Amino acid sequence: MTTPATVRVTRPTPNTSTEISAAERGSAVPATHTQVERLLWGRHVHQVNNNIALGLRFDGPLDVPLLERSLQQLSERHETLRTVFPEADPEGAEQHVMLLLPPQSQRLPVIEAPDVPDEERLQRVLALLAEHANQPFDLAAGPLFRPVLGKVSDTLHVLSMTTDHIVFDAWSARIMINDLLTLYATAQGDDVAPLPELPVQFPDFALWQHGHLAGQQLDRQLGYWRRQLDGITPIPSSGLADPAPPTGVEPGVTKLLEPLGADLSRKIEALALGERTTSAVVIGAALKAAMWRLRRESLGDAEAGDVATFGSLANRTRPEIDNMVGYVATPATFRTRFTSQTTFRRLIQQEAQTLFHAMRHQRIPFSLILRELAPEQYGVRFRKPGDVPIYLNFDMDMVEDTREPLLCPTGLDVQPAGIPMPEVPRGGLRVIGYQRKDDIAVELRYRHDLYSHSWAAAFLTSVRTFLARGAAAADDTMEDLA
Repeated sequence: MTTPATVRVTRPTPNTSTEISAAERGSAVPATHTQVERLLWGRHVHQVNNNIALGLRFDGPLDVPLLERSLQQLSERHETLRTVFPEADPEGAEQHVMLLLPPQSQRLPVIEAPDVPDEERLQRVLALLAEHANQPFDLAAGPLFRPVLGKVSDTLHVLSMTTDHIVFDAWSARIMINDLLTLYATAQGDDVAPLPELPVQFPDFALWQHGHLAGQQLDRQLGYWRRQLDGITPIPSSGLADPAPPTGVEPGVTKLLEPLGADLSRKIEALALGERTTSAVVIGAALKAAMWRLRRESLGDAEAGDVATFGSLANRTRPEIDNMVGYVATPATFRTRFTSQTTFRRLIQQEAQTLFHAMRHQRIPFSLILRELAPEQYGVRFRKPGDVPIYLNFDMDMVEDTREPLLCPTGLDVQPAGIPMPEVPRGGLRVIGYQRKDDIAVELRYRHDLYSHSWAAAFLTSVRTFLARGAAAADDTMEDLA
Protein backbone atom coordinates (compact mmCIF):
# COMPACT_ATOMS: atom_id res chain seq x y z
CA MET A 1 0.00 0.00 0.00
CA THR A 2 1.34 3.42 -0.89
CA THR A 3 2.03 5.57 2.16
CA PRO A 4 1.82 9.37 2.53
CA ALA A 5 5.62 9.55 2.60
CA THR A 6 5.87 8.19 -0.97
CA VAL A 7 3.25 10.33 -2.69
CA ARG A 8 3.24 13.92 -3.87
CA VAL A 9 0.72 15.85 -1.80
CA THR A 10 -0.87 18.93 -3.30
CA ARG A 11 -0.81 21.89 -0.94
CA PRO A 12 -3.92 24.12 -0.82
CA THR A 13 -3.43 27.76 -1.75
CA PRO A 14 -5.37 30.69 -0.25
CA ASN A 15 -8.56 31.28 -2.19
CA THR A 16 -11.13 33.96 -1.42
CA SER A 17 -13.39 32.99 -4.33
CA THR A 18 -16.53 30.95 -3.75
CA GLU A 19 -16.06 29.33 -7.17
CA ILE A 20 -14.62 25.82 -7.11
CA SER A 21 -12.38 24.88 -10.01
CA ALA A 22 -10.36 21.88 -11.13
CA ALA A 23 -6.89 22.02 -9.57
CA GLU A 24 -3.52 20.72 -10.60
CA ARG A 25 -2.80 18.06 -8.02
CA GLY A 26 -0.53 15.23 -7.13
CA SER A 27 -1.50 11.73 -6.16
CA ALA A 28 -2.83 12.85 -2.76
CA VAL A 29 -4.59 15.88 -1.32
CA PRO A 30 -5.37 16.86 2.29
CA ALA A 31 -8.55 15.32 3.67
CA THR A 32 -11.41 17.72 4.34
CA HIS A 33 -12.00 19.03 7.87
CA THR A 34 -14.92 16.62 8.27
CA GLN A 35 -12.83 13.68 7.14
CA VAL A 36 -9.96 14.63 9.45
CA GLU A 37 -12.24 14.52 12.49
CA ARG A 38 -13.31 10.99 11.53
CA LEU A 39 -9.73 9.89 10.84
CA LEU A 40 -8.52 11.26 14.17
CA TRP A 41 -11.24 9.81 16.37
CA GLY A 42 -12.99 7.05 14.46
CA ARG A 43 -10.70 5.56 11.84
CA HIS A 44 -10.87 2.13 13.46
CA VAL A 45 -14.34 2.49 15.01
CA HIS A 46 -17.11 0.66 13.18
CA GLN A 47 -20.53 2.25 13.52
CA VAL A 48 -23.47 1.20 11.38
CA ASN A 49 -24.23 4.81 10.53
CA ASN A 50 -20.82 5.04 8.80
CA ASN A 51 -22.04 2.55 6.17
CA ILE A 52 -24.57 3.97 3.70
CA ALA A 53 -26.41 1.25 1.78
CA LEU A 54 -28.47 2.10 -1.31
CA GLY A 55 -30.78 -0.55 -2.71
CA LEU A 56 -32.29 -0.93 -6.18
CA ARG A 57 -34.83 -3.59 -7.16
CA PHE A 58 -34.74 -4.78 -10.77
CA ASP A 59 -37.80 -6.61 -12.09
CA GLY A 60 -37.17 -8.12 -15.50
CA PRO A 61 -34.30 -9.76 -17.40
CA LEU A 62 -31.26 -8.02 -15.88
CA ASP A 63 -28.03 -8.13 -17.90
CA VAL A 64 -25.62 -8.81 -15.02
CA PRO A 65 -22.36 -8.40 -17.02
CA LEU A 66 -23.68 -5.07 -18.34
CA LEU A 67 -24.55 -3.97 -14.80
CA GLU A 68 -21.03 -4.93 -13.70
CA ARG A 69 -19.50 -2.78 -16.46
CA SER A 70 -21.83 0.11 -15.58
CA LEU A 71 -20.70 -0.04 -11.95
CA GLN A 72 -17.09 0.05 -13.14
CA GLN A 73 -17.86 3.13 -15.26
CA LEU A 74 -19.56 4.73 -12.25
CA SER A 75 -16.41 4.25 -10.20
CA GLU A 76 -14.31 5.71 -13.01
CA ARG A 77 -16.62 8.74 -13.27
CA HIS A 78 -16.53 9.69 -9.57
CA GLU A 79 -13.05 9.82 -8.06
CA THR A 80 -14.34 9.78 -4.51
CA LEU A 81 -15.47 6.15 -4.99
CA ARG A 82 -11.81 5.25 -5.58
CA THR A 83 -10.42 7.20 -2.62
CA VAL A 84 -8.59 5.72 0.38
CA PHE A 85 -7.06 7.30 3.48
CA PRO A 86 -3.60 5.93 4.29
CA GLU A 87 -2.59 5.65 7.92
CA ALA A 88 -0.99 8.92 9.02
CA ASP A 89 2.79 8.92 9.15
CA PRO A 90 3.66 10.22 12.65
CA GLU A 91 6.90 11.70 11.29
CA GLY A 92 5.44 12.98 8.05
CA ALA A 93 4.41 16.55 7.31
CA GLU A 94 1.03 15.44 5.96
CA GLN A 95 -0.96 13.68 8.67
CA HIS A 96 -4.29 13.03 6.96
CA VAL A 97 -4.58 12.78 3.19
CA MET A 98 -6.85 11.16 0.65
CA LEU A 99 -5.18 9.04 -1.98
CA LEU A 100 -6.80 8.34 -5.35
CA LEU A 101 -6.54 4.76 -6.62
CA PRO A 102 -6.53 4.04 -10.38
CA PRO A 103 -9.61 2.37 -11.88
CA GLN A 104 -9.56 -1.38 -11.38
CA SER A 105 -11.82 -4.06 -12.81
CA GLN A 106 -13.80 -5.76 -10.06
CA ARG A 107 -16.25 -8.63 -10.30
CA LEU A 108 -19.75 -7.98 -8.99
CA PRO A 109 -20.44 -10.48 -6.19
CA VAL A 110 -23.80 -12.25 -6.46
CA ILE A 111 -25.69 -13.51 -3.39
CA GLU A 112 -28.46 -16.10 -3.61
CA ALA A 113 -30.71 -18.00 -1.20
CA PRO A 114 -31.69 -21.11 -3.23
CA ASP A 115 -32.70 -23.28 -0.26
CA VAL A 116 -35.38 -20.83 0.92
CA PRO A 117 -39.04 -21.14 -0.17
CA ASP A 118 -39.96 -18.79 -3.02
CA GLU A 119 -42.26 -16.62 -0.89
CA GLU A 120 -39.47 -16.04 1.67
CA ARG A 121 -36.55 -15.66 -0.73
CA LEU A 122 -36.73 -11.88 -1.20
CA GLN A 123 -36.60 -11.19 2.55
CA ARG A 124 -33.74 -13.65 2.98
CA VAL A 125 -31.76 -12.04 0.17
CA LEU A 126 -32.35 -8.59 1.69
CA ALA A 127 -31.11 -9.87 5.05
CA LEU A 128 -27.96 -11.27 3.41
CA LEU A 129 -27.38 -7.95 1.64
CA ALA A 130 -27.73 -6.14 4.97
CA GLU A 131 -25.13 -8.44 6.55
CA HIS A 132 -22.77 -7.65 3.67
CA ALA A 133 -23.47 -3.91 3.91
CA ASN A 134 -22.78 -3.84 7.65
CA GLN A 135 -19.22 -5.14 7.29
CA PRO A 136 -16.57 -2.57 8.36
CA PHE A 137 -14.56 -0.68 5.77
CA ASP A 138 -10.78 -0.43 5.87
CA LEU A 139 -10.25 3.26 5.22
CA ALA A 140 -6.56 2.77 4.40
CA ALA A 141 -6.87 -0.17 2.01
CA GLY A 142 -10.34 0.33 0.53
CA PRO A 143 -12.31 -0.02 -1.58
CA LEU A 144 -14.86 2.29 0.04
CA PHE A 145 -17.50 1.50 -2.59
CA ARG A 146 -18.86 -2.03 -2.25
CA PRO A 147 -21.65 -3.19 -4.61
CA VAL A 148 -23.19 -6.65 -4.37
CA LEU A 149 -26.12 -8.16 -6.28
CA GLY A 150 -28.80 -10.27 -4.65
CA LYS A 151 -30.46 -12.76 -7.00
CA VAL A 152 -34.00 -13.68 -5.96
CA SER A 153 -34.95 -15.27 -9.29
CA ASP A 154 -34.03 -14.99 -12.96
CA THR A 155 -36.30 -11.94 -13.24
CA LEU A 156 -35.88 -10.35 -9.79
CA HIS A 157 -32.62 -8.90 -8.47
CA VAL A 158 -31.71 -6.42 -5.73
CA LEU A 159 -28.52 -4.39 -6.01
CA SER A 160 -26.94 -3.11 -2.80
CA MET A 161 -24.34 -0.34 -3.10
CA THR A 162 -22.62 0.34 0.20
CA THR A 163 -20.32 3.32 0.60
CA ASP A 164 -18.49 4.64 3.61
CA HIS A 165 -19.92 7.94 4.83
CA ILE A 166 -16.44 9.50 4.77
CA VAL A 167 -16.75 9.84 0.97
CA PHE A 168 -20.52 10.03 0.54
CA ASP A 169 -23.57 12.01 1.69
CA ALA A 170 -27.35 11.94 1.15
CA TRP A 171 -27.22 14.31 -1.85
CA SER A 172 -24.77 11.91 -3.50
CA ALA A 173 -27.31 9.07 -3.35
CA ARG A 174 -29.59 10.44 -6.05
CA ILE A 175 -26.57 11.26 -8.22
CA MET A 176 -25.13 7.77 -7.98
CA ILE A 177 -28.43 6.02 -8.69
CA ASN A 178 -29.22 8.24 -11.67
CA ASP A 179 -25.72 7.90 -13.09
CA LEU A 180 -25.71 4.11 -12.78
CA LEU A 181 -29.09 3.69 -14.48
CA THR A 182 -28.10 6.14 -17.22
CA LEU A 183 -24.84 4.28 -17.87
CA TYR A 184 -26.69 0.95 -18.07
CA ALA A 185 -29.43 2.32 -20.35
CA THR A 186 -26.90 4.02 -22.63
CA ALA A 187 -24.80 0.86 -22.92
CA GLN A 188 -27.77 -1.21 -24.05
CA GLY A 189 -28.71 1.36 -26.69
CA ASP A 190 -31.59 3.25 -25.04
CA ASP A 191 -32.22 6.82 -26.15
CA VAL A 192 -31.43 8.68 -22.91
CA ALA A 193 -29.88 12.04 -22.14
CA PRO A 194 -26.11 11.77 -21.67
CA LEU A 195 -24.59 12.40 -18.28
CA PRO A 196 -23.32 15.96 -17.75
CA GLU A 197 -19.61 16.60 -17.65
CA LEU A 198 -18.12 16.94 -14.16
CA PRO A 199 -16.22 20.24 -13.97
CA VAL A 200 -14.69 19.28 -10.62
CA GLN A 201 -14.14 16.19 -8.49
CA PHE A 202 -14.25 15.81 -4.72
CA PRO A 203 -10.46 16.29 -4.24
CA ASP A 204 -10.86 19.67 -5.99
CA PHE A 205 -13.55 20.54 -3.43
CA ALA A 206 -11.22 19.49 -0.59
CA LEU A 207 -8.43 21.73 -1.86
CA TRP A 208 -10.83 24.64 -2.33
CA GLN A 209 -12.19 24.20 1.21
CA HIS A 210 -8.75 24.34 2.80
CA GLY A 211 -7.75 27.36 0.73
CA HIS A 212 -11.04 29.17 1.25
CA LEU A 213 -11.49 28.67 4.98
CA ALA A 214 -8.49 30.64 6.12
CA GLY A 215 -7.72 34.12 7.37
CA GLN A 216 -10.51 36.68 7.32
CA GLN A 217 -12.95 34.38 5.51
CA LEU A 218 -12.62 31.79 8.28
CA ASP A 219 -13.00 34.49 10.92
CA ARG A 220 -16.21 35.76 9.29
CA GLN A 221 -17.76 32.31 9.01
CA LEU A 222 -16.68 31.30 12.50
CA GLY A 223 -17.80 34.62 13.96
CA TYR A 224 -21.43 33.96 13.10
CA TRP A 225 -21.44 30.57 14.80
CA ARG A 226 -19.59 31.97 17.83
CA ARG A 227 -22.39 34.50 18.31
CA GLN A 228 -25.19 32.03 17.48
CA LEU A 229 -23.91 29.38 19.88
CA ASP A 230 -22.96 31.72 22.71
CA GLY A 231 -23.98 30.01 25.96
CA ILE A 232 -24.67 26.56 24.46
CA THR A 233 -22.59 23.78 22.90
CA PRO A 234 -22.60 23.04 19.16
CA ILE A 235 -24.05 19.59 19.93
CA PRO A 236 -26.83 20.99 22.10
CA SER A 237 -28.77 19.21 24.80
CA SER A 238 -32.49 18.98 24.12
CA GLY A 239 -33.25 19.50 27.81
CA LEU A 240 -35.87 16.75 27.53
CA ALA A 241 -35.95 13.78 29.87
CA ASP A 242 -38.57 11.16 30.61
CA PRO A 243 -39.40 11.45 34.34
CA ALA A 244 -40.10 7.70 34.39
CA PRO A 245 -37.60 6.21 31.91
CA PRO A 246 -37.58 2.49 31.14
CA THR A 247 -35.28 0.24 33.15
CA GLY A 248 -33.32 -2.79 32.05
CA VAL A 249 -33.84 -2.06 28.34
CA GLU A 250 -31.08 -2.54 25.78
CA PRO A 251 -30.16 0.59 23.75
CA GLY A 252 -32.12 0.84 20.54
CA VAL A 253 -34.44 2.96 18.45
CA THR A 254 -38.23 2.83 18.12
CA LYS A 255 -40.19 4.73 15.46
CA LEU A 256 -43.59 6.40 15.79
CA LEU A 257 -45.25 7.71 12.63
CA GLU A 258 -47.95 10.37 12.78
CA PRO A 259 -49.71 11.10 9.45
CA LEU A 260 -51.14 14.60 9.67
CA GLY A 261 -53.91 14.01 7.16
CA ALA A 262 -54.78 15.92 4.02
CA ASP A 263 -56.73 18.71 5.75
CA LEU A 264 -54.07 19.68 8.30
CA SER A 265 -51.34 19.26 5.70
CA ARG A 266 -53.08 21.75 3.41
CA LYS A 267 -53.40 24.24 6.29
CA ILE A 268 -49.70 23.88 7.10
CA GLU A 269 -48.74 24.44 3.47
CA ALA A 270 -51.05 27.46 3.25
CA LEU A 271 -49.52 28.95 6.39
CA ALA A 272 -46.03 28.35 5.04
CA LEU A 273 -46.96 29.95 1.71
CA GLY A 274 -48.40 32.98 3.50
CA GLU A 275 -45.14 33.43 5.40
CA ARG A 276 -43.06 32.83 2.25
CA THR A 277 -41.36 29.83 3.77
CA THR A 278 -41.66 26.04 3.69
CA SER A 279 -43.62 23.36 5.49
CA ALA A 280 -40.34 22.20 7.05
CA VAL A 281 -40.01 25.56 8.82
CA VAL A 282 -43.58 25.37 10.15
CA ILE A 283 -42.98 21.85 11.45
CA GLY A 284 -39.68 23.00 12.97
CA ALA A 285 -41.51 25.80 14.78
CA ALA A 286 -44.11 23.37 16.16
CA LEU A 287 -41.34 21.01 17.25
CA LYS A 288 -39.60 23.77 19.19
CA ALA A 289 -42.90 24.87 20.70
CA ALA A 290 -43.49 21.30 21.92
CA MET A 291 -39.95 21.19 23.35
CA TRP A 292 -40.56 24.51 25.11
CA ARG A 293 -43.83 23.18 26.60
CA LEU A 294 -42.28 19.99 27.97
CA ARG A 295 -39.22 21.78 29.33
CA ARG A 296 -41.42 24.35 31.02
CA GLU A 297 -43.45 21.58 32.65
CA SER A 298 -40.50 19.42 33.66
CA LEU A 299 -38.12 22.19 34.71
CA GLY A 300 -40.68 24.60 36.08
CA ASP A 301 -39.21 27.31 33.86
CA ALA A 302 -41.91 29.57 32.51
CA GLU A 303 -39.51 31.04 29.94
CA ALA A 304 -37.74 27.88 28.71
CA GLY A 305 -37.67 29.30 25.20
CA ASP A 306 -34.01 28.93 24.28
CA VAL A 307 -34.34 25.84 22.11
CA ALA A 308 -31.77 24.26 19.83
CA THR A 309 -32.12 21.31 17.48
CA PHE A 310 -29.53 19.53 15.39
CA GLY A 311 -29.84 18.87 11.68
CA SER A 312 -27.97 18.68 8.39
CA LEU A 313 -27.27 21.11 5.57
CA ALA A 314 -26.49 19.94 2.03
CA ASN A 315 -23.75 22.59 1.61
CA ARG A 316 -24.14 22.40 -2.17
CA THR A 317 -23.71 26.12 -2.61
CA ARG A 318 -22.02 26.02 -6.00
CA PRO A 319 -23.46 24.66 -9.28
CA GLU A 320 -20.17 23.05 -10.23
CA ILE A 321 -20.56 20.45 -7.45
CA ASP A 322 -24.27 19.68 -8.00
CA ASN A 323 -23.51 16.45 -9.90
CA MET A 324 -20.45 15.45 -7.88
CA VAL A 325 -20.42 12.50 -5.47
CA GLY A 326 -18.70 13.22 -2.15
CA TYR A 327 -19.15 14.07 1.53
CA VAL A 328 -20.05 17.74 1.24
CA ALA A 329 -22.98 17.97 3.70
CA THR A 330 -22.46 19.24 7.22
CA PRO A 331 -24.41 19.01 10.47
CA ALA A 332 -25.65 22.28 11.93
CA THR A 333 -27.20 23.66 15.11
CA PHE A 334 -30.51 25.53 14.77
CA ARG A 335 -31.08 27.75 17.80
CA THR A 336 -34.23 29.82 18.32
CA ARG A 337 -35.07 32.01 21.31
CA PHE A 338 -38.63 33.02 22.16
CA THR A 339 -40.95 33.58 25.11
CA SER A 340 -44.38 32.45 26.24
CA GLN A 341 -45.76 35.62 24.60
CA THR A 342 -44.27 34.87 21.18
CA THR A 343 -46.97 34.16 18.62
CA PHE A 344 -46.83 31.05 16.48
CA ARG A 345 -46.52 33.24 13.38
CA ARG A 346 -43.56 35.05 14.91
CA LEU A 347 -41.96 31.74 15.88
CA ILE A 348 -42.27 30.58 12.26
CA GLN A 349 -40.58 33.79 11.11
CA GLN A 350 -37.77 33.32 13.63
CA GLU A 351 -37.31 29.71 12.61
CA ALA A 352 -37.11 30.77 8.95
CA GLN A 353 -34.43 33.32 9.85
CA THR A 354 -32.50 30.70 11.82
CA LEU A 355 -32.47 28.39 8.80
CA PHE A 356 -31.63 31.21 6.40
CA HIS A 357 -28.60 32.37 8.37
CA ALA A 358 -27.40 28.79 8.93
CA MET A 359 -27.52 28.20 5.18
CA ARG A 360 -25.58 31.42 4.57
CA HIS A 361 -22.84 30.13 6.86
CA GLN A 362 -22.82 26.45 5.92
CA ARG A 363 -19.52 26.58 4.03
CA ILE A 364 -17.66 26.17 7.30
CA PRO A 365 -17.98 22.48 8.22
CA PHE A 366 -19.32 21.49 11.60
CA SER A 367 -16.06 19.71 12.42
CA LEU A 368 -14.18 22.98 12.21
CA ILE A 369 -16.78 24.70 14.41
CA LEU A 370 -16.37 21.97 17.01
CA ARG A 371 -12.58 22.10 16.89
CA GLU A 372 -12.51 25.86 17.36
CA LEU A 373 -15.47 26.49 19.68
CA ALA A 374 -16.02 23.25 21.62
CA PRO A 375 -12.90 21.06 21.58
CA GLU A 376 -14.45 18.86 24.27
CA GLN A 377 -17.07 17.76 21.71
CA TYR A 378 -14.64 17.39 18.81
CA GLY A 379 -14.69 13.78 17.67
CA VAL A 380 -17.49 12.55 19.95
CA ARG A 381 -19.68 11.61 16.97
CA PHE A 382 -17.09 9.08 15.81
CA ARG A 383 -15.82 7.53 19.02
CA LYS A 384 -16.88 4.18 20.43
CA PRO A 385 -20.21 4.21 22.29
CA GLY A 386 -19.41 4.23 26.00
CA ASP A 387 -16.16 6.15 25.53
CA VAL A 388 -17.91 9.52 25.53
CA PRO A 389 -20.94 11.00 27.33
CA ILE A 390 -24.37 10.49 25.79
CA TYR A 391 -25.41 13.76 24.19
CA LEU A 392 -29.20 13.89 24.33
CA ASN A 393 -29.57 16.18 21.37
CA PHE A 394 -32.67 16.48 19.20
CA ASP A 395 -32.27 15.98 15.45
CA MET A 396 -34.79 17.34 12.95
CA ASP A 397 -34.83 16.68 9.20
CA MET A 398 -37.35 17.08 6.40
CA VAL A 399 -37.62 14.63 3.51
CA GLU A 400 -39.53 15.50 0.35
CA ASP A 401 -41.09 12.18 -0.57
CA THR A 402 -42.18 13.44 -3.99
CA ARG A 403 -39.31 12.08 -6.06
CA GLU A 404 -39.52 11.63 -9.80
CA PRO A 405 -39.70 7.96 -10.87
CA LEU A 406 -36.35 6.30 -11.42
CA LEU A 407 -35.04 5.89 -14.95
CA CYS A 408 -36.01 2.41 -16.10
CA PRO A 409 -33.80 0.93 -18.85
CA THR A 410 -35.76 -0.91 -21.52
CA GLY A 411 -37.06 -4.24 -20.27
CA LEU A 412 -36.67 -3.41 -16.58
CA ASP A 413 -38.80 -1.93 -13.84
CA VAL A 414 -36.49 -0.28 -11.30
CA GLN A 415 -37.63 0.73 -7.81
CA PRO A 416 -35.84 1.75 -4.62
CA ALA A 417 -35.24 -1.15 -2.23
CA GLY A 418 -34.62 -0.67 1.46
CA ILE A 419 -31.61 -2.57 2.78
CA PRO A 420 -32.63 -3.42 6.38
CA MET A 421 -29.64 -1.95 8.22
CA PRO A 422 -29.89 -1.78 12.04
CA GLU A 423 -30.52 1.58 13.69
CA VAL A 424 -27.74 3.19 15.73
CA PRO A 425 -29.02 4.84 18.93
CA ARG A 426 -27.08 8.09 18.54
CA GLY A 427 -28.33 11.06 20.51
CA GLY A 428 -31.76 10.66 21.99
CA LEU A 429 -34.53 11.98 19.76
CA ARG A 430 -35.07 12.61 16.08
CA VAL A 431 -38.02 13.95 14.12
CA ILE A 432 -38.32 13.42 10.37
CA GLY A 433 -41.00 15.25 8.45
CA TYR A 434 -42.12 13.56 5.25
CA GLN A 435 -43.48 15.92 2.62
CA ARG A 436 -45.60 13.62 0.47
CA LYS A 437 -47.58 14.41 -2.64
CA ASP A 438 -50.92 14.74 -0.85
CA ASP A 439 -50.05 15.07 2.83
CA ILE A 440 -47.38 15.39 5.47
CA ALA A 441 -46.32 12.83 8.06
CA VAL A 442 -44.15 13.33 11.13
CA GLU A 443 -42.04 10.48 12.47
CA LEU A 444 -40.42 10.41 15.90
CA ARG A 445 -37.43 8.12 16.43
CA TYR A 446 -36.47 7.77 20.07
CA ARG A 447 -34.06 5.85 22.24
CA HIS A 448 -36.37 3.32 23.85
CA ASP A 449 -33.90 2.74 26.67
CA LEU A 450 -34.14 6.43 27.62
CA TYR A 451 -37.73 7.31 26.74
CA SER A 452 -40.91 5.30 27.25
CA HIS A 453 -43.51 4.74 24.55
CA SER A 454 -46.05 6.81 26.48
CA TRP A 455 -43.62 9.75 26.78
CA ALA A 456 -42.79 9.60 23.06
CA ALA A 457 -46.45 9.36 22.05
CA ALA A 458 -47.33 12.35 24.27
CA PHE A 459 -44.54 14.40 22.74
CA LEU A 460 -45.65 13.59 19.20
CA THR A 461 -49.20 14.53 20.14
CA SER A 462 -47.91 17.87 21.43
CA VAL A 463 -46.20 18.58 18.10
CA ARG A 464 -49.42 17.81 16.26
CA THR A 465 -51.41 20.01 18.66
CA PHE A 466 -49.18 23.03 18.03
CA LEU A 467 -49.44 22.46 14.29
CA ALA A 468 -53.23 22.23 14.37
CA ARG A 469 -53.79 25.14 16.75
CA GLY A 470 -51.06 27.25 15.18
CA ALA A 471 -52.45 26.73 11.68
CA ALA A 472 -55.90 27.78 12.91
CA ALA A 473 -54.74 30.74 15.01
CA ALA A 474 -51.22 31.73 14.03
CA ASP A 475 -51.39 35.00 15.97
CA ASP A 476 -52.04 33.27 19.29
CA THR A 477 -49.13 33.15 21.72
CA MET A 478 -47.29 30.07 22.94
CA GLU A 479 -49.13 30.44 26.24
CA ASP A 480 -52.49 30.41 24.47
CA LEU A 481 -51.63 27.49 22.19
CA ALA A 482 -50.19 25.33 24.96
